[in-house]
Amino acid sequence: MGTRVDALIKWILGAKISHADFVEKSVSSNQIALRIGSAFGVLFELCNICRVLFFSNMGYAMVNHLIYLRFYLIYLVCCAAFLIIDFFCSLSVMVRHRFYMISVGMILFWHLLFNMYNVYLSGAMAYFTIVTAIFFFTGFLMFKPLYTIISLGVCYLTYIWFINPIFSVGEIVNFSVTICLCILMYLIRYKHLRIEISQANQMREVQQELTDAQRDFRLTIEQYEMIREQESSITFEWDIQEDWIRFSKEWKHYFDHPESISQFYDFIKNLEQLSSSHKEILLTCMRNIKKGVPYQKYEFMLPVKNGGNRWFEIRVITQTNKQSEPVLGIGILSDITDRKDRISQLEKEIQMDLFTGLLNKASIERYGKRKLSELREGEKLAALIVDMDDFKDINDHYGHPIGDYVLKEAADILRHHAPVGARIGRIGGDEFMVLLIGCNISCMETYAEEVISKILRIHWNGIEVSPSCSMGLAVASTPNVSYDELYRKADEALYHAKQLGKNRLYTTFSEQTENN
Repeated sequence: MGTRVDALIKWILGAKISHADFVEKSVSSNQIALRIGSAFGVLFELCNICRVLFFSNMGYAMVNHLIYLRFYLIYLVCCAAFLIIDFFCSLSVMVRHRFYMISVGMILFWHLLFNMYNVYLSGAMAYFTIVTAIFFFTGFLMFKPLYTIISLGVCYLTYIWFINPIFSVGEIVNFSVTICLCILMYLIRYKHLRIEISQANQMREVQQELTDAQRDFRLTIEQYEMIREQESSITFEWDIQEDWIRFSKEWKHYFDHPESISQFYDFIKNLEQLSSSHKEILLTCMRNIKKGVPYQKYEFMLPVKNGGNRWFEIRVITQTNKQSEPVLGIGILSDITDRKDRISQLEKEIQMDLFTGLLNKASIERYGKRKLSELREGEKLAALIVDMDDFKDINDHYGHPIGDYVLKEAADILRHHAPVGARIGRIGGDEFMVLLIGCNISCMETYAEEVISKILRIHWNGIEVSPSCSMGLAVASTPNVSYDELYRKADEALYHAKQLGKNRLYTTFSEQTENN
């Protein structure tokens, strides 16, 4: 057991790096993300404040509006203060790193309190605000694991303590799994950052050794092996003046091209199998080497000899002579396809409701808002809310295992019979949302009737459970309709379906209803 734990820790930490190197890299990468995030926060909260003061029914006369106004003002002041300090105060790298840690901690704490107040006010499960903050923290920022784990742990435990008496175990488990996936994504990013810093240091050390010894600007075989063995990567050396490149033997594992290529710039320029965007990345890298740019890192996709495409990461340093003229480009080409796939899978899982495999509430809402803003002339967005009828009676009569089975079967029916292009999400315990964009969405009524019919035929081990569902359908045909308005129309239609006896579809399909 101890050996496995040691192996896991070694995998996470990767290569050893100094604290100073990590802090420098952390500050440079976090600075852009925090500045953009703070600027966005200032603009967003200004809009929220204007909405409360000028566009709400009672302004800040209502207690709830006043509390929200205070939340918005605090966030606005914090973001503005951060931008002023970061732009205009001359701080050392170490002090700036600590300043960023304090700022991020305050941002997380604000989102935690704001989310808790939303839950307290609405009595409904909602963790979009805190999950968005945690996803930004783990997906775009980089701090040491101890600080990251403690910060996330405090947020998680506080939020779980707050919602535990109110919500079901399933909703708490969904939130917990989402946090775990965010932490796992952070650990993968942290490991590869350490490797990147370590390899950049190694290449700088090699460059310094060559300069001090006045060598002929060629890496020895032993040095190539030392760098290559770390990740089984391809090493290369490009002679700028001769436009000639030599790759290590690993090159042949991926490509049919020879290990030594002359007129390499023209070779890349005329390579038809390479997409124009990725070709431009390589040509830009080569032009920068000629300009003497000391270090570069890019990611791009290359066609390999088996006929497929794989993602690669290139890290290259520019070797100069005594006159500081660029002479060589020396670097490493690493296959990062597996890393890309892991991160893509994690991002996909963060957007999913793990119980049903559908999109979660936050993801389906983001999709709906984005599609509404992108509506073109003649296009419509249909929103179909599906709610299981008397689902509590099923749980009480047959037991929760059969109730869970019915929910999963209903989710599968919604997914398998959905029109092409539809997006389906779970927005509540036994409530689902289907969104479809297009010029002709009358097929949604046919789809709804088919789903109602098939859900009635759900059975479990020979037991005729015969669940039913009610549906409300609404349509928006203009970007001026907000997602909340569209949702409200669909919810009202669902209410009418329930009032008319359940197990049916009620639609507000006319243009007049859409615009009211």
